[in-house]
Amino acid sequence: MHKRKVWVAIVLGAALLVAAWVGWTAFRVNQDLTASVGDATTLRSALESGNDATVDAALADLKQHSGDAADRTGGITWKVLQHLPLLGDDARGVAVVSSVIDDLSGDGIAPLVEVSDNLESIVPSNGRIDPDAVAALLPPAAAAHAAFADADVRLSAEDPSGYVERLKSKYRELAAQVDDGARALGSAETAVRVLPTMLGSDRPQTYILVFQNNAEIRATGGLPGAVSLVRSDDGKLLMGRQVAASSFGFTKKPVLPLTPAEREIYGDIVGTFFLDANLQPDFPRAADLWKARWEQVQPESIDGVLSIDPVAISYVLGAIGSISADGVTLTEENAVDQLLHEVYIRYPDPDDQDAFFRVVARAMFDKIAGGGESPRNLMAALAKGADEHRIYVHDFDEAVQNELAGSRVAGELLTNADTEPQVGVYFADGTGAKMSYYLRYDVDLRATYCSGDVQALTGHLRLSSEAPLDAATSLSDYITGGGTYGVKRGDQLVFIRLYGPVNGTISAVTLDGDPITGFPAVDAEGRKVFTAVVQLKPQQKSDLTWRMKTGPGQVGDTVLSVTPSVAENNSSSVVASSC
Repeated sequence: MHKRKVWVAIVLGAALLVAAWVGWTAFRVNQDLTASVGDATTLRSALESGNDATVDAALADLKQHSGDAADRTGGITWKVLQHLPLLGDDARGVAVVSSVIDDLSGDGIAPLVEVSDNLESIVPSNGRIDPDAVAALLPPAAAAHAAFADADVRLSAEDPSGYVERLKSKYRELAAQVDDGARALGSAETAVRVLPTMLGSDRPQTYILVFQNNAEIRATGGLPGAVSLVRSDDGKLLMGRQVAASSFGFTKKPVLPLTPAEREIYGDIVGTFFLDANLQPDFPRAADLWKARWEQVQPESIDGVLSIDPVAISYVLGAIGSISADGVTLTEENAVDQLLHEVYIRYPDPDDQDAFFRVVARAMFDKIAGGGESPRNLMAALAKGADEHRIYVHDFDEAVQNELAGSRVAGELLTNADTEPQVGVYFADGTGAKMSYYLRYDVDLRATYCSGDVQALTGHLRLSSEAPLDAATSLSDYITGGGTYGVKRGDQLVFIRLYGPVNGTISAVTLDGDPITGFPAVDAEGRKVFTAVVQLKPQQKSDLTWRMKTGPGQVGDTVLSVTPSVAENNSSSVVASSC
């Protein structure tokens, strides 16, 4: 009996020691990971402010703490924990997180620090960007992207649904941040890969810069109002001739052959009128049409098309400071109102409006080309504009465009089936005026169920007009349209194009609860397109609802693309899969 008590005491003592060791290890891992989060936050702030000393210290601390966490969760104690019931999944999740953060601190974040030290080379200085300096950023940018992409894959391979609640939420938060980082770094790598060519490192390049006017909405953003010629030669940037898009007029036949679907959905005007090339949502297609029309009437051969809208311009002004144009000071806070509304009050004559837009374009270009004090802020502003689909780039060099394909600035309408369903909600003004300044909308799309390898989706669009009740009398005919196209003054007519998933379906479209009939869906390269027409009175709200089904095999998250509006936000989103 005495020996049995001794053995029981030994076993209990050993168990207590093991439990204490496991508890201590878990405590230290938690400390290390918590410290790593703090280090990463400090590092990000230091990078944004350009504080090199703090950057170096924060990166060293991050490597130390993440390395300690990885060492502890990579040892025998943690490996045993991963095989225990109840605790095993959580222990594995912590081990994955520790390993990912440790790898990112060296392979992903360290190259980012190197890039951040040389950001000045990617923005203009005295009217030039050195192509060689940009090219030098490619190795660290590619290394950082590869590290984040690998971390994204590793985190996505785990299912955190069985973790304890606190770990589950933190895991998903980290996975989302790493996914965002991988996407952003993919764009950054693409940028530094194509910029030398676009800057004219091999031969001079000629682009047209199109300013999209959201006050008269089009599928890619807005009516292409002002167009400027931009040249690059071995990094030297020059803005040349500026023209009003309206000066191109109409052509008797489309500048390029149109598809049957384009003719049926949009009519020939998409190819005969420069201002309507982007009634359809595919930016590369709009770029092709704009290039073709430019080269019909202008002497230059165009190498690419760039585009930006006033909301993105406001972001840029927040980074570079205000500009003055014809006695008006434009700032981040007032640029949207000045460019999309006040200009039409101040200048009743369209020729004067066009002249003002030209002055603004040149002032913006000169300010950016001259360089600024904060390259980081300018890059962040451009990235925000690109994320919200307010900045587009298309290059007619096939090699460059292949690099841009799939990036946020490419603006392609996808027609190839993928595991991720693609849904589009695109807008076009039918008022023939500038009433879209008052248009607000919100799109909600949900995956409701999965049957086999097909998802069911439901969509809801809430539209509203913020025009004043007395818009018919308080606003000029130039803003309201004056009834020219049969729309009552103060009202606005909006065309909404619903693009279903590739090989999918659209059904049960209703407006304010009433079924819409008489507008059969058109097949556009495998995607069903349904057109709804809504007329909004001042202060009126309307609701459009619909159902969709994806094509077979489209079991991933749904990518929802929505026309950007006057309001500052990202209308597009990703919808969680129901499969």
